[in-house]
Amino acid sequence: MNFNLKDLIEFYDSELGKISVISIQEKLHKFLDTKLKQNVLGFGYILPYLRKKDIASKINFLSIPSTNNKIKYYRNELNASLEVDETSLPFNDLEFDKVFVSHWLEVSDRLDLVFSELWRVLKGQGKIIFIIPNSFSLWSNIENNPFGKCRPFSKSQIKKLLNLHGFEEIKVEFCLYFPPYNYKLLVKNHKLIENIGRALFRNMGGVMVIEATKFNYAIPKKQLKAYRYIFPKVSLQQ
Repeated sequence: MNFNLKDLIEFYDSELGKISVISIQEKLHKFLDTKLKQNVLGFGYILPYLRKKDIASKINFLSIPSTNNKIKYYRNELNASLEVDETSLPFNDLEFDKVFVSHWLEVSDRLDLVFSELWRVLKGQGKIIFIIPNSFSLWSNIENNPFGKCRPFSKSQIKKLLNLHGFEEIKVEFCLYFPPYNYKLLVKNHKLIENIGRALFRNMGGVMVIEATKFNYAIPKKQLKAYRYIFPKVSLQQ
């Protein structure tokens, strides 16, 4: 798995990264139910999208790939963060009402196992939201951003992939219609360009935000692992 945390941090600290976050956050708001108290998992690298407190406060756990497959545990004011083995998540079966996935599927070389784990930890009526690079976009063809350094998907490809692993697509939204260049004029007018792109080129946004749920059939017993994990005590003063 080619998960380069340093590249992701550098991109989201840049001006281009900051305006891309704004566009993606607008879509994520549509998938957050602020009225219900839910158990929510952030899977992959979603920290940049949590800069808005109303989004961050709704996510209980963040899990990012570990380079040595050892679980590391952190906590801040709103979220608990875990470095995990993507093929063996340290959560119980059917634990989460909602899972957000970003910067993971497009770089993982163990998709079957990743999908199996996501299916296992998601509740029967739960929802899973994927933030995925769109292969029919300028962003996926330019390597100055993380969506251009990975394996992008078309809408039909991700639908087949979801169906193959027991998920059903409910809704698809596109964003990042402005070109991935750090020019001052583009950065200044990114909202205008985003609105024009959405109106004229609906399926060509740089990123797809896809909501899916499980197929309604019985859960195979062998697919559930009943993985029990007790979080270590962590001092917030460290």
